[in-house]
Amino acid sequence: MSLRFFPPGIASLANGTIDFDTDTMNIALLDLDGSPTDLAVKAITGATNATPIVVTCTAHGFANGDIVVIRGVGGNTAANGTWKVANQTTNTFELTTATRSTALNSTGNGAYTSGGCVINLTLGDDFADIDGCSVGTPVALGSKTVAAATGAVDAADPTFAAFSGDVHAWVVYEAAGKNLFFNDGRCQVIMAADAASSATTLVVEPIEGTIASGQAIIFSNGITATLSSQASAGARTLAVNAISGAIAAGHTGDAPTLNNGLPLTATGNGVTITFDAAGIGTP
Repeated sequence: MSLRFFPPGIASLANGTIDFDTDTMNIALLDLDGSPTDLAVKAITGATNATPIVVTCTAHGFANGDIVVIRGVGGNTAANGTWKVANQTTNTFELTTATRSTALNSTGNGAYTSGGCVINLTLGDDFADIDGCSVGTPVALGSKTVAAATGAVDAADPTFAAFSGDVHAWVVYEAAGKNLFFNDGRCQVIMAADAASSATTLVVEPIEGTIASGQAIIFSNGITATLSSQASAGARTLAVNAISGAIAAGHTGDAPTLNNGLPLTATGNGVTITFDAAGIGTP
């Protein structure tokens, strides 16, 4: 998942503090509804229909430059996605694109109505920073491997016992607590070239998961593009119905991956998460 790694955890992997294939790694399920109050997971109470979008999140404690994922915002659905925090105050912050290029301002697509949750990947250093949203009992990953040629990591598909509550995401963390990876069943689509108004092909950075035909992607400038055919993992272009406005290179949108299985409602049974070739787990 593009930009869904917890930066502190990835730094620990890079400097050797954490070794994926020898250290104990756990996976936990997250319920992100309601009014979470963990250090790195907060409830949203407003999102302006403006450029940039200004999010209201009481006493959030975030810093400019933090990478956050927002879900569940009603009305102004353009606020949902992966963002970089800008111009934060005690109770608000602005949304800008979170890529390696220059951050671009977000644009709203409607009046805020209700709901919303923000997960701060930069601030979420340890599992204790997000564990208030955990459901069920975390499971240790078995049969972990790291491919020497590519650096790709894998593990046996984990099975969870019966649990209560809904599941909107899962997280992998090192047993001592360091968070590594967040998956909410979405991949980030990044525009690699400008698309003119009414364009039917979008040139994008390689996508990390398959996106279904008919899936609508709300980009960070408020423009919606709907796929006219399925796009496979690794695709560099998306065939879409004619868009209603231009989308400049660098704008982003989070799109559900095909058959990602989320959100998941508890049925009283256990669940197994299956990791596919792209490293995306589906319950």
